[in-house]
Amino acid sequence: MEYTRSIRVIGGRDEVAALFADASTWHEWQPPLLSVEVLEGQPPTTGARSRLTFRRGRRGTMVMTETVEHGALPEQWNVVYEVPGVHNLCENRFTPTKAGATIIEQRNVFRFTGFMRVVGLLFGRSFPRETEKSLEAFRSFATERFGAAR
Repeated sequence: MEYTRSIRVIGGRDEVAALFADASTWHEWQPPLLSVEVLEGQPPTTGARSRLTFRRGRRGTMVMTETVEHGALPEQWNVVYEVPGVHNLCENRFTPTKAGATIIEQRNVFRFTGFMRVVGLLFGRSFPRETEKSLEAFRSFATERFGAAR
């Protein structure tokens, strides 16, 4: 499964890209995120690996591994998210506009194995909606953050 979504965020490319990749702020715009544990390297640079724990449902959690495949901020930041049976390449491109905003274009490529193939078939349509929801949450967060600083 593959799809691309984009969003326009008020703020310069350098500051938007840095904020987007700053794991210390993720909990502010991704409420289900419980923790980020660096396993190796220095995020958000190429090769860095982290363990992300998300709240899932009322009592459950989901733990995934994030690997920075290509950390070339502020232009691009590509990461791979993995849980058993799911490999998600998430390519993020940051393009400045003449109006002082930044376009974030996010391309997601999912590969499913084993039982997760069934999950991908049954719930695959919800993945782009979740991406859009996450990008909107980031835009609101960034607008609040940069609006207060201007």
